[in-house]
Amino acid sequence: MKYINTKIVLAGALILMLGAASSCKKETAPTPTEISLSLPSQISLRYGETQEIKLPKDLSANAGLTFSFDFSQIADINLGNGIKLSDKLNQAIKFDNEKQSILINSSLLYPNGAQSSSARIPDDYKVTVIAKESQDKVVGKESFSIKITAGSIAIKGLKNGNELPYSYVLYGDQSTDFEIDPLGLPITGASFHLVKKDGQENIASITGTHINLAKDAEDPEKKAEKSFELTPELRKDGFPVAATTFRVILIPQIKFLFGQYYPDLNLTIDFSLIHIGLSNGYVSAAPTLYPEKYKSAFELVSIQKDGLAFTDSEKLFSVNAQTGVVSVKKSDSLKAGNYKVTIKAVTTTGLGFTASLTLAMSEG
Repeated sequence: MKYINTKIVLAGALILMLGAASSCKKETAPTPTEISLSLPSQISLRYGETQEIKLPKDLSANAGLTFSFDFSQIADINLGNGIKLSDKLNQAIKFDNEKQSILINSSLLYPNGAQSSSARIPDDYKVTVIAKESQDKVVGKESFSIKITAGSIAIKGLKNGNELPYSYVLYGDQSTDFEIDPLGLPITGASFHLVKKDGQENIASITGTHINLAKDAEDPEKKAEKSFELTPELRKDGFPVAATTFRVILIPQIKFLFGQYYPDLNLTIDFSLIHIGLSNGYVSAAPTLYPEKYKSAFELVSIQKDGLAFTDSEKLFSVNAQTGVVSVKKSDSLKAGNYKVTIKAVTTTGLGFTASLTLAMSEG
């Protein structure tokens, strides 16, 4: 009897061991491998740019494969007027079945970290791509992030310095119009604004794409050179999406004439009409340019005789490029009359000014 019981115990133990082994095999059986989407970990774009992410070519062989996007990792902030950030994400990120690509249009979103008066855009957009086969079976899932930085705009016609584009403006000429160039960015549904800076609340205004300076900007006496920076930005739904900064330098009215100028008295003495003997030759005094620190170069613009254009075929008239001095060579070919010589001063600001010297030549 004892022998029989031992056999029974051994048989039972063997059955249990086989059952356990069979159970372990079921638990460790490999699951079907998910497909790889080979997505980049991060996409970096400047506002206004687009990006195409191509999926592996072998995925196109699976005709029943579909793709969708999950934006649940992104805070779904309220953008106003019943629109949420998820609505914009659904518009900006699409799957192109024909190209088997993910298409991203950053101009339909906002730069990350952008702040409006009531909300802040997340620091990045975390997107999960889900691949499904027939019967809604998930066979692939990968995530990537999108980082959008602010776009660029510019001011038309400005000079580029080492740091900022800049422009010189004369006091009393604040009607100067600065036009914003959106550089191809879409502006429908957006508008330009000036960033408010302390002490500059009333220094300039913006209408559409145009910036105008206030007439009473900076030095009320209009004698001292003053500079300030303006930052126009493009806003969409209250969020800044692109910006630029440029410098405006206000300078006193520049005096350029043949004569004398006394700034303390604001007195001008005109020497623009000189009587000289015919055929004797002549060298003028240097013209006055005030403030002198803006003096750069001079060039001959035109010559008229008695109100009509004069062709100086013998090169008798010349202007010293460094001083502006007008010279006339001695010649018997000149006829009596009034010769009006107009020269241009090109200043260090890039602004140009003209002055005329009339030489009344007569025999005597």
